Amino acid sequence: MTGLPEIDDDVPPDTPLTTREGWSAFVRHTPEPPTLLSLKELAAFPPRQQAAHEQLRRDYHADLPLVNTPILQKVISTGRLLVQLNRRQISARRGIVLSSASGTGKTTALTQFGRAHELAVRKRQPDNQTRIPVIYVTVPPAATSRMLAVSSSPGSWGWSSPAATT
Repeated sequence: MTGLPEIDDDVPPDTPLTTREGWSAFVRHTPEPPTLLSLKELAAFPPRQQAAHEQLRRDYHADLPLVNTPILQKVISTGRLLVQLNRRQISARRGIVLSSASGTGKTTALTQFGRAHELAVRKRQPDNQTRIPVIYVTVPPAATSRMLAVSSSPGSWGWSSPAATT
């Protein structure tokens, strides 16, 4: 048991991270290496099976984990610190801003932090299947705070919020 919510294992690999299924598949994904065959074993296969095995190897190598670069380490450690500092805050929560040229890994760093955070939460609370510790929201470059507030409201995800009691 991974401690992650039960999500269909047949989630297509291109399912957006902005969906619960896509995010859960991203968090739980661990590349599995294909069986290492000797040249003699591989030569014993018919050509079609050799090609299939070669494709498995390529798929695995295309899906290897990221290199833990200093920037990635900094984002994850700073993110963890901010989560701890914000745990009991009611207002004036601390945040993080990543600003850099396109293609430098900002989204990758944040998704890796989100994955690390969710795995840590699931490890601490394996029996809490209803908790969703990470929500991935994409924000257009010209977004306003109002646009972000609307896109991050539970109603925009198709969830129903509990009825207000008076």
